[in-house]
Amino acid sequence: MNTTIALLSVVSIWSIAVITPGPNLLITVQTTVNHSRLSGMFTVLGTCTGTIIWAVVGYFGIAYLFTVSPWFYITLKVAGGSYLIYLGIKSVISFYRSTTKVHEPQSRQQKLFNSWQTGLTTNLLNPKTAIFITSIFASALPKEPSLLIGILSIILMTLISLLWYSIVVFLFSSEKISTHYGQIQNRIQGFAGAAFIVFGTKLLLDNK
Repeated sequence: MNTTIALLSVVSIWSIAVITPGPNLLITVQTTVNHSRLSGMFTVLGTCTGTIIWAVVGYFGIAYLFTVSPWFYITLKVAGGSYLIYLGIKSVISFYRSTTKVHEPQSRQQKLFNSWQTGLTTNLLNPKTAIFITSIFASALPKEPSLLIGILSIILMTLISLLWYSIVVFLFSSEKISTHYGQIQNRIQGFAGAAFIVFGTKLLLDNK
């Protein structure tokens, strides 16, 4: 298989996957509008860190590990679904609370680290990401891909994620959108919470 064609296939499939709304997009938007553009970017960096990790293990065959150790997949799925439901419940609770919020004092570095950690955790606790990445490699790459093509695929997938989610951050941190968001903040917070709960429940109940 031609290397260029293989990489173009990876880029095409991954681009569609990244722009499809999901937990990563929701947590990026939520962090950006509730905190700051910088916090949003650190969430993006966390998401990209997770993408690199899943892509590396996907290249080395995480699907095989899930096959020989079903408990590992089930454990990861339960943890991921529970975490998304937890995020959803937090958002729904904030939807019903007063708009006046009391925050515990945190240093700027701690806030940014928390944003990075949230992006990373949201990405890593979704085993379907690993399955999807493995399926991309299985369908788009040669039967025995070289290390170079694997590295290039991982770099391209990470750059696509970084580019797309950075665009999302800059869009939702713009003054115009921030102004409109302030007017409907509680409703969006409630919607985001419900969406997280749906994603988490679907992950827990999905038999695939």
